Amino acid sequence: MLNFDIFKQKSPKQRFLLILGLIMFVFYVVLGFAFIFYEPIALRLSTIPQWGRIAMGIFLIIYAFVRLLSLGRRD
Repeated sequence: MLNFDIFKQKSPKQRFLLILGLIMFVFYVVLGFAFIFYEPIALRLSTIPQWGRIAMGIFLIIYAFVRLLSLGRRD
């Protein structure tokens, strides 16, 4: 699963980029769920059909996990 040894022996720059990547992962997941479930977004984006908002939310959640996997693969 996740290897927590990635925090060891990292330069401050690499550690900062890792933490920034984790923050962006959380941001994309929250944004994806907001597109799907948060009602005020539905009111503001009333020109987009409901299936479009759900598709965008699912896309953002999948994109977040792809970014997380690529973050774990970096050296």
